[in-house]
Amino acid sequence: MPRGTHLSQHEQGQIQALRLNNWTIRRIAGHLSHSHNVVATFLRNPGLYGKKKRPGRPSKLTSTARRALLREAHKGHLCSSELVKTLSLPVTPSTVRGILRATPTIQYSKIVPAPMMLPRHKIAREQWCSEKVTWTVSDWMNVVWSDEKKFNLDGPDGFGYYWHDLRTDNWMFSKRQQGGDSVMVWGAFSGTKKCELSVLNGKQDAIKYIDTLESYLLPFVDQEMGPSWVFMQDGASIHRARRTFQWFDEEEIPLLEWPAKSPDLNPIENLWGILARTVYAHQRQFKDVDELLEVIMEAWDEVSEECLEKLVRSMQKRCFECVMAKGGPTKY
Repeated sequence: MPRGTHLSQHEQGQIQALRLNNWTIRRIAGHLSHSHNVVATFLRNPGLYGKKKRPGRPSKLTSTARRALLREAHKGHLCSSELVKTLSLPVTPSTVRGILRATPTIQYSKIVPAPMMLPRHKIAREQWCSEKVTWTVSDWMNVVWSDEKKFNLDGPDGFGYYWHDLRTDNWMFSKRQQGGDSVMVWGAFSGTKKCELSVLNGKQDAIKYIDTLESYLLPFVDQEMGPSWVFMQDGASIHRARRTFQWFDEEEIPLLEWPAKSPDLNPIENLWGILARTVYAHQRQFKDVDELLEVIMEAWDEVSEECLEKLVRSMQKRCFECVMAKGGPTKY
């Protein structure tokens, strides 16, 4: 056997046995036809022999360049190829991605969509939340939250993610060539109570919106709400129409002033998200509107009181986070 080669498991056992019998390292090396250094290296630490990793090729990035890379990457403005170009790094974008993946304080994430805000929107949001920070849970429980939501036959707008078993074929997600049909619903809830969902047909205007409120909102508040409730709606055009506000005055419906560009402050937006995840579970698609409507109604009925209460209780944190962000978007 050539001198200086790696020791086999059998040889390692022989060396340990001979050493226990007080053989010298030189005698063991001669007996096994290995060099003195090979045997001595093994005996210094038998448990780690052969497990030490080679250092590999030295990194092309200096410690200064690595710190500059991480500092720039944490700003979140540049992709890996842009980081290489901007910082004139002597490595490829794939190397940069490997470095960033190994950094515990940074993660490659999908950008969360948020409405574009002007400075006046942020000022109005911060002011509104500053006024509402002192509201108690009981105050928020008296708000009737409302909104419209569209559901598509082919699934929600955006992308679906899943853990892929590499031993199987990729999942394929297709949409109809003509886009398929959709369903628009109006819903509301307050505290732990839900209003019946209204299916909206055709293009909506102020008159149709008032019809919806008369048929669904008024029976709900008459049955479920006390004397101090307030109605919340966003700034959609049919919500702000002159005829709509005339109807509010006629019916003496108290309105909650609402800042523009604030879906993150409206808990019913989160409720729609919960509903959509149930409706489109496992990338489900629907063959017609009737099938989709049936699943939507079932999912709405299954929303628990605990879920609604948790959403309402989050309002204090939403307002606080908005104030801390100086009116900017929040995680909600």
